[in-house]
Amino acid sequence: MAFWKKSSPSSLDPIMKPIVYRGGVVTFRIPSHWREEYSDFDGGTFYEDCADSGTLRLKIISMVAPKRLHAGSAMDVLRVAIDQVEKVGGESTTKVRKDGNAVLKYEEATFELGTPLTIFYWVVANPLPPNHARVATFSYTVLAKQRNEPQVQRDLEMLEAEIDSATFSPELGVVPE
Repeated sequence: MAFWKKSSPSSLDPIMKPIVYRGGVVTFRIPSHWREEYSDFDGGTFYEDCADSGTLRLKIISMVAPKRLHAGSAMDVLRVAIDQVEKVGGESTTKVRKDGNAVLKYEEATFELGTPLTIFYWVVANPLPPNHARVATFSYTVLAKQRNEPQVQRDLEMLEAEIDSATFSPELGVVPE
């Protein structure tokens, strides 16, 4: 299932900068002219500083798994999120990445202060055997009326590629148990 149309490569492709999120828990790239904002509560927010631009958000949770994990457990980690999307009748796709992490991709129509929005999600499960996992939720929010605009389509393609290439630290970090 395609969530957006593929466009042809463009000479307008942006220069990219790396984001080393939370000290390297996840590393990915965004266009170099995008702004970055960070919050302990809201995670990371990334956007072009212009009216009506899309907004990329990233939140990461780390957890203790209820059962022993192995390198191939990524899809098991995503099961709760997959079930939630299916419960509300949403369409989604899943895949296991080359690095063993799994991705759930879906979109949602919603409203904020009466304004129709479309939010695209990439939920990446990163198992940390034997007992932990990380879930990184990338979301990209646009005005619903912009959903099929060429710039939004290019942004979605770029984000898809960058999220698919995101790397995760093999170190757990601090997780309360």
